[in-house]
Amino acid sequence: MKILVSGQFYPDSFARNIAVTARRMGHKVMVVEETPIHRRLNVLWAGFWTIVPRLFPKYEQRRQGKLVRAAEEFAPDMILLSYGTLPPSVVRQLRSTCSARIAAWYPDHLVNLGRQYLLASDLDAWFLKDPYMVRVFRDKLALNAFYLPEACNSLWHRRVELSIEDRRKYGCDLVTASNMYYYRAKSLEIFANYDMKIWGKSYPAWLSSPLRVTYQDEYVAEKEKAKAFTAAKIVLNTMHYGEIEGVNCRLFEAAGCGAFQIADWKPALPDLFEPEKEIVTFRTQQELREKVDYYLAHPEERREIADRAYAHAHNEHTYEMRLQRMFEILGLHTQRLVEVGESQTL
Repeated sequence: MKILVSGQFYPDSFARNIAVTARRMGHKVMVVEETPIHRRLNVLWAGFWTIVPRLFPKYEQRRQGKLVRAAEEFAPDMILLSYGTLPPSVVRQLRSTCSARIAAWYPDHLVNLGRQYLLASDLDAWFLKDPYMVRVFRDKLALNAFYLPEACNSLWHRRVELSIEDRRKYGCDLVTASNMYYYRAKSLEIFANYDMKIWGKSYPAWLSSPLRVTYQDEYVAEKEKAKAFTAAKIVLNTMHYGEIEGVNCRLFEAAGCGAFQIADWKPALPDLFEPEKEIVTFRTQQELREKVDYYLAHPEERREIADRAYAHAHNEHTYEMRLQRMFEILGLHTQRLVEVGESQTL
């Protein structure tokens, strides 16, 4: 198939994982960057591109001209949007430009729906990672919504060999790679005196927390993320409060890297991994602390649990499997093709 993917393209971004996987499956893929917001992972640059569309609404539509032109020239069989900020008027333009199936795979929680353009657009299908959102939007808005959680990318979310330098840089008892805000900071401050590393480049200047000293101020992605997760004894997966029933991408990435993780319990989690056998879960801060202390003292149990999660992630929770499911729902005829290797770039 010819697939047009629109989204943010930077190392390990959702859109990049989709596009790389579709190409490895043998499809012809064109990508259109939704905004340059993460191109250099610069906080000021990101802030600029967040504010401009709000101050100048007409710019928001004009900058989407690139997507419409790409659809006209590429004539795709499918257009996949990996975000929820495309104005409905632009979707209508896409409809008049080509005959492609148009779908959105929204990787965020409902708190970030913003202007809710996603709900007003004329799409063939809405793919959402939270069963709660699927039920609400299907039952109350009659949208053609489907549950499709995120995944791991077997190309780089996998076990890696660590050098002495890797162990020095990434080794620790506790790790997470995430954005920082008060909800997450307050949930993790109980580990301020532990050997912990937090990877990322989004620590806000206004966030006052003892965790600041654990923040590495470095974005890790793909193989570097695999090193960070592999080198740590425990990956802490504290999910955003906006995750109602679904889970985040870190659940699949950490499992795919062969890491042992302790994750927020969510209603959808037992259908994805077996709690306490593949993914250790917690419901309260006290339970999280108790399980961290227990598993730090039991390395053999950590290894066995991580091994089971690793096998399950690569057998059932890859981007390839998610895309195959999406194509089936959309009625697009595809066949599994031989992977073409790791050399393709976006």
